[in-house]
Amino acid sequence: MIETIIKNFNYVYSGESSVAFQDSAIEFVEIRPMNLSGYTLIEGFPGMGLVGTIATKYLSEKLNLQEIGYLDSDMFMPIIRVHDGLPVHPTRIYVDDKKRIVLLVSEQIVPQVFTDKLGKAIVDWIQKKKIKRVISLSGIRALPAREGKQRVYGIASDNGSKKMLNDFNIEVIKEGITSGITALMMLEFKDRSIEAFSLLGNVQIAADYKAAAALIEKLNEMLGLSIDVAPLQKEAKETEKALLEHIKKLKQVTDNAQRFESQPQTPMYT
Repeated sequence: MIETIIKNFNYVYSGESSVAFQDSAIEFVEIRPMNLSGYTLIEGFPGMGLVGTIATKYLSEKLNLQEIGYLDSDMFMPIIRVHDGLPVHPTRIYVDDKKRIVLLVSEQIVPQVFTDKLGKAIVDWIQKKKIKRVISLSGIRALPAREGKQRVYGIASDNGSKKMLNDFNIEVIKEGITSGITALMMLEFKDRSIEAFSLLGNVQIAADYKAAAALIEKLNEMLGLSIDVAPLQKEAKETEKALLEHIKKLKQVTDNAQRFESQPQTPMYT
């Protein structure tokens, strides 16, 4: 599934998907309508390193959350996720009543032309449901890991949220440029005075499980979730191993080609 998301991510942002439906509708389908007033929402969309998707999907599995709804729109790409032989919606809403957490998990690639509209629709729904706090999970390509430790960065919607980032030793990004649906949502949160912050994992590879694990470890500190990230870290090692083997094979092919080109050429006809 991760490989499929990567392929479609490359397709959308390569410029090959350029059809725009200006009147596209966005619908929040609530299978089980709930009062979410005072809850904390954690969201993750595909982006750099697929960190948001990997982390939120892992959270939904480990917390054993109940699916209460999904997002539906004709702006979405024709992609579905298959689980246990059955199709599931690629953008789903889960709830943990005891921890008062709402989880928005997305495996749906959103064409750039629709990100602004979708971002505002999500913030409208969050405001309508009177959700107290929003935590966005995403990735950023920053600096190499320091002393073998993954670094977590943050962007806040207001000074109160920024204080929370500082309290948990999250490196606040003071200057820079960001893009995508999470970035647009953060601006909406600021304009509407909604408490929100974005946690950004330090991405090194295309599907970065290690960065996702670092975000979940930070959420453990902030929300007291006590989620074991060992399986994610194992997945990170396996992904890195596969990547290194791939690079090794590419190097062998390149070396063989260079040796062949350096040999004296024999005429085809004499």
